[in-house]
Amino acid sequence: MLRRAAAICGYSAYNPAIVERARSCFEAVGSREGARQMYAGASEYDRMAAVRNRDALCLSLASKFPMVVRP
Repeated sequence: MLRRAAAICGYSAYNPAIVERARSCFEAVGSREGARQMYAGASEYDRMAAVRNRDALCLSLASKFPMVVRP
């Protein structure tokens, strides 16, 4: 979800430890399941974007996940 948001919201920074942990998890579950989860996250962002203003959604996600992204 945050990866999709980053492409649209233009967040300025990521927590490198979280990025590395996500990479490890992807490798642990395998590429098929990892890809499925990434698509599910992107779909979750799209569902939220369908009912909320993009700018409000971007700010909301940044405030909910300050340990991961910076606006």
